[in-house]
Amino acid sequence: MSAKQVLYVMWQWTWGFAQTLAGAVIFLIFWRCPHFRYQGAVVTVWPIKSGSMSVGGFLFLHPGWQPGNQKLLAHEYGHTVQSLILGPLYLFVIGIPSFLWALPPATRWRARHKIPYSALYTERWADRNGARFAKKPKLRRTSDGKIRREPA
Repeated sequence: MSAKQVLYVMWQWTWGFAQTLAGAVIFLIFWRCPHFRYQGAVVTVWPIKSGSMSVGGFLFLHPGWQPGNQKLLAHEYGHTVQSLILGPLYLFVIGIPSFLWALPPATRWRARHKIPYSALYTERWADRNGARFAKKPKLRRTSDGKIRREPA
């Protein structure tokens, strides 16, 4: 890991302790799923079809995610940047509103009123963070379902 990635992990486990601990618990539940490291974060492709989420330094991507979908990876990484900035306020300012925005009643309401997912401040901010801070690795899914970096 680079020095930046080490600082990222240390910051998540101190300033963002609550959400990173919650992410670690979820990670342990899904430890058999494919996972890889991304800029210090731990990314897991989990079997939950209803969506993706970030909890502290842990990203959980839906099973349909493909390594070419850099936009989703960057968006979820953007949420980890929010965790670094907000620390103990993250769950209240980002986590809970974002979770409620993704629930079926909100999804139906957005569809009915033609409101994009990114209309909520938490999601717009994650998109901007992802565009600014996420690097675009070359990833591929192997025949056994694992995620690997392409050789440089």
